[in-house]
Amino acid sequence: MDQEKLRITLQIGETIAVEFKRCSNRIENDVYQSVCSFLNRFGGDIYLGVEDDGTVCGVPENAAGDMVKNFIKIISNPNMFTPTIYLSPEIIKYEGKTIIHIHIPVSAEVHSFKKEVYDRVDDADVKVTATAQLAMMYIRKQNRFTEKQIYPYISLEDFRLDLLPRIRKMETNNIEGVHSWESMSDEELLRSAGLYGKDRATGESGYNLAAVMLLGKDDLIMDICPAYETDALVRRVNVDRYDDREIIRTNLIESYDQLMEFGRKHLSDKFFIEGVE
Repeated sequence: MDQEKLRITLQIGETIAVEFKRCSNRIENDVYQSVCSFLNRFGGDIYLGVEDDGTVCGVPENAAGDMVKNFIKIISNPNMFTPTIYLSPEIIKYEGKTIIHIHIPVSAEVHSFKKEVYDRVDDADVKVTATAQLAMMYIRKQNRFTEKQIYPYISLEDFRLDLLPRIRKMETNNIEGVHSWESMSDEELLRSAGLYGKDRATGESGYNLAAVMLLGKDDLIMDICPAYETDALVRRVNVDRYDDREIIRTNLIESYDQLMEFGRKHLSDKFFIEGVE
């Protein structure tokens, strides 16, 4: 993490998206409550080893690695977090002291920690118990993540049009004869596939989130959906954490290829003899 950015963050102090936690050599429950509330609100950053006023006290350097391992173990435990999540804490040095930085993206789901739901209000984590509040949280998530959301300022230049010949071929292979996409222009194909539409509430027309996720260039996807990633894990020996991991942040068409390759690497058929065969 950039040292100047960290210095400014420490000066500004805690906000709706920033939380400081003083930790000794273990992570307390209030850290996981903050993780839960950030997931349920707008995302944010947690800094372990920092006082509420922004003073850096640090965490024991020799304990930082175990603290990160235990953190990952807790957030991937379905008995603690529902649904589970996968985050990558970063151990950083600042003015000779050790800090653990945890970036939490906004989630498309409502999360709970120890069967309790938390939300972020100003710089505090608040337990949500009222049915109306929970309902509003689910509605907020639905409005934020929908494949029909229109982006009127996206153009064809923002898409991986080099993937369209492959899409045309895939569709042609699934039918007998010639598919109509064969004779369409790139723009006509995208419209035909439902990737261009009109927002009936605002009257705006443009390409939608489905188009972005299927064919968008990587920088476009990161601009619109910075929390998007596909996290592939293998758990066979180290079931508390994982044996291998691959984080994929690209369009869904190429994500499919990378995930299939990851699966082939770890789920390959073993040679064996049954009788004489």
